Order: sequence, then C-alpha cells, then structure tokens
Amino acid sequence: MRKSVWIAFRANPVLLLSILAFCAGGWWLGYHWHDFPPVARAETAATDTRMNARIGVIDLPAVMQRIPEFRAELTELQSDVQRAQSQFQKRQSELLSLQKELQTLPPESQEFQQRQQTLQQQMSQLQTEMQLQQQQFFERERKAYLSAFGRIDEAVQKVARAKGLVIVLRQSRPPAATSNPQELLAYLAREVIWAEPDLDITDDVVRELLGPLQK
Repeated sequence: MRKSVWIAFRANPVLLLSILAFCAGGWWLGYHWHDFPPVARAETAATDTRMNARIGVIDLPAVMQRIPEFRAELTELQSDVQRAQSQFQKRQSELLSLQKELQTLPPESQEFQQRQQTLQQQMSQLQTEMQLQQQQFFERERKAYLSAFGRIDEAVQKVARAKGLVIVLRQSRPPAATSNPQELLAYLAREVIWAEPDLDITDDVVRELLGPLQK
C-alpha cells in the first residue's frame, strides 16, 4: 500500500498533497466543530421567540374618556364654544336687522351709502373674529389631545414592558346601537378585527395613569 502511494505521489505529487490537505481539513473541522455557531438551534430559538411574542391591544378612546383632566378640558372647551356661538349668533341677528333697515332707504341717498359701508365693515369684522375664535378652539382641542396622548403613550410603554409585550395595537369596541353611520364605518375599518380578551391592556393602562384604585 505504501509503495502504491509512493508510486502515485511520484506520478502525480499534486494529487497526493490534495488528498492529505483534505484529510487534514476534515480533522480540523471535526476538532473545531464546536466553534461554529449552532445555526439550526439559533433559527429554532428565533422561531420560538416569534411564536411566544406577546401582543397587546388597547382601546384609546376608552382610555381617554377615563382621564378626568382630559374630560374636564373638553367639557370646558365645549361650554366656551357654545357661549361663543351664542354671542356670534346674536351679533349676526343684529346685523341682519340693520340690513333690513338699510333696504328701506333709497339706494342713492347718502345715508344709505354710509350705513351700507358701516354694515359691510361690521360683517367683515364679525367674520374675522369668528375665524380667529375657531382657530383658538381648534388649538385648545389639539393641545388637550396631545397632552392626553402623551400621558397614554408613556403608560402604554410601562405596561407593555412589564408584561413583556413586543407590540401594542389599537382596537375599537363595538359602538352603541344608536351610533351614527360615521362611527359604524370607523368601527368596520378598525385595525384589529378580533383579539383574545386577555390581550386587552386598556384597564392596565388606566390603572397606570390614575392609580391602582381605578377600575
């Protein structure tokens, strides 16, 4: 056998060196096999992690309605809006009365022209004030929602980390039978169609926001 190998080496030394290198490489691989990362086990662990990942759902409108400060701000805002509407309607009625009086005057008279100019200025001023007031109301509403969303976001993060959740989705509870078509359409377009009740963290977030005595 040794003679045959020697003859083969003399005939083709490159072939013999290749065989020896292959054998040595196999020995090295066998010796260092434990140094390679366990690919199959890593993939299995990753799959198990994905399968065991917890998901939570939350009803944001329900949480916001249970924040006393947010409800108080919206109630106060609604009262201010109604008060402003009442005042603007009163001024509009007064301007309409002046417009009717103006129609009784001769159009070519100086009094008609003067009163018409004054009426136009008052109507323009009223429209400007209404637009400014509306913008102020929108800004107050925006700040109220942003403040509430900021608090809810922090509470959701704390609850999610405590429960080991990796994602929290928004869900909507069924609307009342007397809901308008817009609310029904919004419910049909909800992100989460169905979820296990134990995935709902709405009450947990409320307790995080308002304290453990909240239900």
